[in-house]
Amino acid sequence: MSGRKVVILGAGPGGVAAARRLRERTPSGVEVVLVERPGGPLYLPGTIPTLLGEGPASRWRAPLALEGVEVVYGEARGVSGNGVKLEDEEIGADAVVAAPGLALDLEALPPSSRVFGFWDPEGAQRASEAVRDLEGGVVAVVISSLPYRCPPAPYGMAMQLANLYRNTSRPVRVVLTTPEEEPLQSLGQEMTDFLRSSCSAEGVEILTGFEPDLTSLGEGTLRSADGRDLRFDLALVVPPHRRSPLLAHLPGGGPLVEISRSFETTEENLFVIGDAAATALPRTADGAAAAGRTAADAILERFGILDSPETHLPAPECFVGHGSGRYSHISLRYPDGLPPQGRARVTLEGPSTEITPAFERAFENWRSLRS
Repeated sequence: MSGRKVVILGAGPGGVAAARRLRERTPSGVEVVLVERPGGPLYLPGTIPTLLGEGPASRWRAPLALEGVEVVYGEARGVSGNGVKLEDEEIGADAVVAAPGLALDLEALPPSSRVFGFWDPEGAQRASEAVRDLEGGVVAVVISSLPYRCPPAPYGMAMQLANLYRNTSRPVRVVLTTPEEEPLQSLGQEMTDFLRSSCSAEGVEILTGFEPDLTSLGEGTLRSADGRDLRFDLALVVPPHRRSPLLAHLPGGGPLVEISRSFETTEENLFVIGDAAATALPRTADGAAAAGRTAADAILERFGILDSPETHLPAPECFVGHGSGRYSHISLRYPDGLPPQGRARVTLEGPSTEITPAFERAFENWRSLRS
């Protein structure tokens, strides 16, 4: 069926996977438009290297040049199943796949020269000078609330910071706080034990069940709901993740949007994928990509182009830095189906310097998928 148009909002892993899937299954006949913020997409795993001063945030950007896909740069002001509204134009569509991610609630943090809220390379660059200049004291790595994207990453950040200060002979204590009763408890005891033992080996202290009062950060003390206090000299905060204002009109609990098995919302022809979709999966790149392919297939089936959509199971992978060029590789597979029926099978490798090249290859693969 010709004359159909699909607009995809966001060039993260989910949006790009949806665009590529649509072009793969319909070389012609369906127009695909990808809307992205000015500046282009950022590779979020570049956050910690940027924080550590290993390169500028700009290194983790990539140009968009997807064959057969029209790319439009602009700030979205509204989204529906009928199209996307930009500042100066409205792009109509027969279906929309929205992947705006979760918004960082930086206003929840008080202004302070010792407090930095970020969870992307640009925010990390603003904090990198304070990290390099600290000569001693306590660094608090604060997971403010759940859910947040890239669940193992704060633990890797804490370990690499501890390693950095130890290797430069600076007396810095690194403490990580999390609201969870156990680190990444939803992924099972093996993951919890791995993170605890890895952090202990690098000298990182973990405070669990720590529900932070973020307003206390301005006083140089982080307080938890149960009365514990943590004095700090530098706080690096994973801010609360909120729903994008573009999706505020949709039902769902907290920051997450209620979706069907095909990722369609209660608004017909509007699909939401990625971090904002209410699934039991961790907020990872491959989870978003699998959702993008699933939504694309559902749209093609509705258009009468695809008879039998495939089952797209995610295969999330991430790299956790331990410092001194050592990384661990974490992979999740779902051989028994997705939660809640199936549970993730976790494979852990490392830490080892031999895994480090794979981290760089993952970035190159991310770039290649966009060009």
